[in-house]
Amino acid sequence: MPEALEKVFGIIRGSAVSQNPIIAEGLKGLFNGNGKLLRPGLLLLAAQFGKLREKHYQIAAALEMLHMATLIHDDVIDDSPLRRGLPAIHTRFGRQDAVLIGDFLLSRCFLLTAEYTSPQNALNLARLISIICTMEIEQNNDRFKSNISRRSYLRKIMGKSALLFSLACYAGAYEAKASREICERLRRIGYNIGIAFQIIDDILDYSGNQDSVGKPLGNDITAGLITLPVLCALHLDNSGTLRDIFSRPAFTPEEAKLVFTLVRSSGGVEAAGKYAETYTNRALREISSLPPGKNRDMLNMLTKRLLIREA
Repeated sequence: MPEALEKVFGIIRGSAVSQNPIIAEGLKGLFNGNGKLLRPGLLLLAAQFGKLREKHYQIAAALEMLHMATLIHDDVIDDSPLRRGLPAIHTRFGRQDAVLIGDFLLSRCFLLTAEYTSPQNALNLARLISIICTMEIEQNNDRFKSNISRRSYLRKIMGKSALLFSLACYAGAYEAKASREICERLRRIGYNIGIAFQIIDDILDYSGNQDSVGKPLGNDITAGLITLPVLCALHLDNSGTLRDIFSRPAFTPEEAKLVFTLVRSSGGVEAAGKYAETYTNRALREISSLPPGKNRDMLNMLTKRLLIREA
């Protein structure tokens, strides 16, 4: 698999070439090999439940460029200073150019998709981008609001994260001409892996190692993002301190630090971890019904690692 992912990275680097110096320099840090390439890896792994073809590498590259574009846009929206341990693109080139660099990656994603994928999966990708944009707007509107439900939170991360995992697994199998039953099972596996992955990402903003995570801890709450650890902490906080802070339209940097501390001390992190475990177990049950062999074993191993990752 490492050689296959390096091939995907080569396609990304070749597809994202630009004569514009700002675009070229802005993307250089994203292509330094530090990316996990988890979504392309899932796509290529799913493809092996049918017949892996050359086009799978192109489609995997397209999905990763979509993911990279959303990261750039997320950093602009959240004003996050770091990405993968390096200065975020908007801190070097400004917010406007950063958005346009993200748009450039999206255009390259569309070019690869149009050339190599089936009309059905091209349509699926277009729908996915529409959902991602809608969920980003909803998340932006819900900043500093503590009265959102866990169901609303899960709906947002479904649109922002899980559907891309789901499409990676489904498209990999579909383009490999796997059976309909396997394609649908892999779609569900990708969805559950994606939900668990995003919950753990949100947990790591409170409990991770900053060098491993690659961005400042507590960045979510500073930006007013009410993630699952916060929602769980609000439910567990008997003192009422958290609800008092969230009764205001925004809060000071000192209050953000207090929220960070209370989420960690109240059991919010551990409670959120139970949700991640639930979705991981759902994925594992689906995986156990796939045809036995090394591909199922690799997918099983990857899913289990989601609960113990540090970044």
